[in-house]
Amino acid sequence: MPIPVNSVENDDPPGDQDFEEIDIAEEELIDAYVRGELSLDERKLLENGLRASPHLVDRLHFARLLAHAGDRAVEDAVPSHRQPDPDRLRRKSWWPFGLAWGQRPALNLSFAACMLIIFIGAAGLLAGWIRLRRESQHLAEQQAALERQKSELQKSASEERLATEQLRAQLREEQQKREADQRIAELIQAQNQKPTALSARVAILFLPPVSRGSEQGKELKLPAGTSKVRLQLAVDSIDYRSFLVEIRNSQDKVIFQPKVRPPRSGKLVTITIPSNLLPADAYSVQLSGLSPDGASEFIGNYSFRIATSHSDK
Repeated sequence: MPIPVNSVENDDPPGDQDFEEIDIAEEELIDAYVRGELSLDERKLLENGLRASPHLVDRLHFARLLAHAGDRAVEDAVPSHRQPDPDRLRRKSWWPFGLAWGQRPALNLSFAACMLIIFIGAAGLLAGWIRLRRESQHLAEQQAALERQKSELQKSASEERLATEQLRAQLREEQQKREADQRIAELIQAQNQKPTALSARVAILFLPPVSRGSEQGKELKLPAGTSKVRLQLAVDSIDYRSFLVEIRNSQDKVIFQPKVRPPRSGKLVTITIPSNLLPADAYSVQLSGLSPDGASEFIGNYSFRIATSHSDK
């Protein structure tokens, strides 16, 4: 007798007809197994199925109990002088809990009700298993969607954090630049507010690099008795071995060409010039730096004017 296949995965819920066919097939298979009508291969297949299906094991036990009860009822109804069936005794000795399957006696109402309850319970279990399987698949899909959303959020947060760090670095750089410009402006203002001479013999003039529109530079009026003029040239870097200075008058003639050591601190290159070399005129200053390997690098141009004070007139 071929063994019916009663466990087929299907996403659609089974109908009443499907449950009825499954129950009939299982009942016939279990009855044949209890009667000993299955071949050896069929019995092995069914026993393998019993190991994986508690539902079939329960139905088998119930079928054995029903068969045993029916057999006892038949024995009670048969006269005592009737000879026992040798086939029945052989089958009972082979299956301690089984009984011979002849023509089935009429079942009473209680056993029929029990059978109906078991069938309805099995159908409910199967429908519940299918529902749980669908819910498990739905939960797995939701979990995968949450994992993808979490990964995207982490990636977005990492990109935003990187952009924030870059913006902070840019803001720090701009702030440092503004602070440096402010210090230079304060230094220029402080130099302009100082008197042009620290003493009767030295006049000091602070010069920033020449920019477009300011070629004339600053004007310095030398008081009487001034013997020296000290020029302070603002530079961006003092990382040079020394500085070369060329001072030219309005006729583009070099009147002074000293070699100056770099300052120890600050970004001011100081040049001291005898006042007798600076009559009233316009002057330009070209500043170059000597690198450690001896190469000369142009730094900037500066300009100033020397005017005669009113007391000299």
